[in-house]
Amino acid sequence: MDNIVIVENYEKYCFRTLEEVVKQFLGEEFYDLNDKEKYKVLRLKTVRNALFNNNAPVIDLRKDERVEDIKKNQYIVYDEETFLLSLAKNNDIVLYENKNANIFVKNLNKEEKETLEKLDDDYIIINFCADKLLENKIKNL
Repeated sequence: MDNIVIVENYEKYCFRTLEEVVKQFLGEEFYDLNDKEKYKVLRLKTVRNALFNNNAPVIDLRKDERVEDIKKNQYIVYDEETFLLSLAKNNDIVLYENKNANIFVKNLNKEEKETLEKLDDDYIIINFCADKLLENKIKNL
């Protein structure tokens, strides 16, 4: 069973690891880059997605920009996880995680009623809890 399933533009992608997801969405060479180059790729891809989403704002946590309202239509850039969660949050992709994988939802209480209602067989639909996951990530930075 795959740990992560992503649907984008009616295409379904299945992955075992976060690294596979990152290579699909940020490029095969992403992990060969230094930190500065990785950040440039993340920033460029985030801005591109924001432009396609009615010029949604981009909040850059590395520049100490603050997220005023996590529920707003916006993209948050910091690392690979915030990039992917922003895509899910804004419904650019539909992101499913196997409920036992603990890749994105590792810090989320899976027993919360809000999350339980969003289970699809063995998968959690990350789009419905992306705001909470991003909020947790921001608090832990």
